[in-house]
Amino acid sequence: MRGVLTIIILLVAAPFIFIFALQKGWLEGYVDADDIPAEPFIRAELANDTDGADLSRRIDSALDEGRFDDAVMYRDIADYMNMPLAPVTKARLEQEESLPATLLRSTGGFFSGFVTGEGEDTASMAGAITSDLTVVGDVRDIGSEGGKMIQGEDYSQFILGLSVVGLAATTATVATGGGGLPARIGVSILKVAKKAGNITEAFAKNIARLLREAVNFEKLRGVLRSTDLANTSATRRAVTDYADTVSFAKVAPVLDDVAALNRTAGPAETVRLLKYADNTDDLARLSKMSGKMGTKTRGIIEITGKTSLRAFKSVANLFLLALQWIWEIGAAIATMLFGGAVRSVRKRRRQRRIFT
Repeated sequence: MRGVLTIIILLVAAPFIFIFALQKGWLEGYVDADDIPAEPFIRAELANDTDGADLSRRIDSALDEGRFDDAVMYRDIADYMNMPLAPVTKARLEQEESLPATLLRSTGGFFSGFVTGEGEDTASMAGAITSDLTVVGDVRDIGSEGGKMIQGEDYSQFILGLSVVGLAATTATVATGGGGLPARIGVSILKVAKKAGNITEAFAKNIARLLREAVNFEKLRGVLRSTDLANTSATRRAVTDYADTVSFAKVAPVLDDVAALNRTAGPAETVRLLKYADNTDDLARLSKMSGKMGTKTRGIIEITGKTSLRAFKSVANLFLLALQWIWEIGAAIATMLFGGAVRSVRKRRRQRRIFT
């Protein structure tokens, strides 16, 4: 009996020993964080932090402020959590999703983003990113920021450097049959995010440092001085020739990380999610989370305040997991002990019937 009690105590203690070792980092290399599913914890935290009424208020507020994409995002979270929305809110959303309203938003927004290189909603961001992907945006920004540089005025080294890298990436994309496309996409998204104010100061400093290693700005200044920046064709030719000297070694990994986030969240949401990244590790965590949660990622972050899947696996949540584990162990032990006892009683009863 003592041996059985010892086994039971060890089984009950095992979950807590596991949690302690996991939090201390003793299981690094043995237990992958992905082995512990985050989705049950995400659902539990959402259930604790929001409900149908709260999501309805968020949707109504987003629609009042013209943030249609946010309204859809909160509706998706409501569907994900099976939380009923207010009938009036659902009706408003359905009206905004009608064909005339959708066409009006998309057409005007895309054109505005394409021309200005800036955007706030999905359509305008798509237009801004498209203008960069067709090199129009790079040449436009080089003319604007490069003109300031050669005049000795304040200019954005961030935008100018990315534009030069963008032209170099375009050349590489053509030369390699698409090999430079992730970098090209990463450049466009970073530029739009910077103009939208969605790049944190820490991340901007990291990228600016990498751009100084990739682009020789003094040499670029000389190239731009000898170029008619009002002539877009001449600007493109001059900077494209200069772009052959751009070094991708340090900046390419960051651009690839942005492109990876784009594949899971889409361009507009990637622009918005970048405000939660201070470094490339944050980018990787956001990419992994959006790979699970898709376009709901930003809404989940805003509601729960957690920016990675690992963050949901807190001590409190793991403690709840441990309790569930103990409950299942207890049920199994009870079934084994009492089930065996019941079978023994039934066996003795059958034997008595046989001999009587």
